Amino acid sequence: METLETMRLFVRIAQSESLSAAGRAFGLSPASVSRRVNALESEFGVRLINRTSRRHALTEAGQLYLEKATRILADIDALAGQLSQHQARPRGLLHVHARVAVGHHFLAPLLPEFLARYPEVTLKLWLTEEPRDLVENGIDVAIRLGNAGEPLLALRKLADASERILFASPDYLARHGPIRAPEDLLRHNCLTWPLDGRHEDGHAVWQFRGPGGRRELRVAGNLQVNNGEMLREAALAGLGIALLPVWCVAGEIAAGRLERVLPSWQATPTTFDHGIYAVYQRHRHMPPKIRAFVEFLAQALRNPAGRSGAFPLAAE
Repeated sequence: METLETMRLFVRIAQSESLSAAGRAFGLSPASVSRRVNALESEFGVRLINRTSRRHALTEAGQLYLEKATRILADIDALAGQLSQHQARPRGLLHVHARVAVGHHFLAPLLPEFLARYPEVTLKLWLTEEPRDLVENGIDVAIRLGNAGEPLLALRKLADASERILFASPDYLARHGPIRAPEDLLRHNCLTWPLDGRHEDGHAVWQFRGPGGRRELRVAGNLQVNNGEMLREAALAGLGIALLPVWCVAGEIAAGRLERVLPSWQATPTTFDHGIYAVYQRHRHMPPKIRAFVEFLAQALRNPAGRSGAFPLAAE
């Protein structure tokens, strides 16, 4: 910044042909201006200004420096104007990451309105079943279920989402008998979601919280898949009992194609925090595209009524 200030000072000296006049414009004494010019000449090893008692004239090298400095300052001023304009409204590429089911059930119904509201934003939506490092993958915002607890990242809770529920097809339950307590699941085929490569033996850990307190069970089954749609389809086919957020299966339960299991118990493979969170890098000055996207989602989830296909936040 000191170099840019010296450039601007030199341009003012050339325009006014006076060290004192330039100094007054910058709030500097003539002696301070002279010292800065001397330092600049020493840096380049060439005289830039011929000084006389009556006026100051640029040398040939000074003229060259003036031309280049004027162009540089004009480019910097133009860039500052563009950045200021860019900062004033959301624009540019916005890279968002989410799980497949979150993208399908949650983001898809909301994105048309967001893109219509902010036409200068281009959205790149990346859906995977595994979390991705934001910095390494150039992700602006990640939408996650549950607090991941990453202290180096900014976290914004958007809403309290639906709980996870156990469910199975009526046919499966008719063939395999009633389930009255979490321990009954130990004799059932549990369709599970593998977490970070764990439970390669076919087992998974499900936690329960309900009338009988809190419990943790190692359940097992003949299918593990890291995709909510496939777990739902397997349950619909009568293969076993699955555990997913209620919004993944609300339609099938309402239609009677699936039945909720142990409705008086809360169940989860990870955490009982069912919140929806926006995760992004900490910014001293948050880019408008990120701020606009996060605020839009927060408002949409606070006021879901009247939105076609809006994300269901609670069980019926």
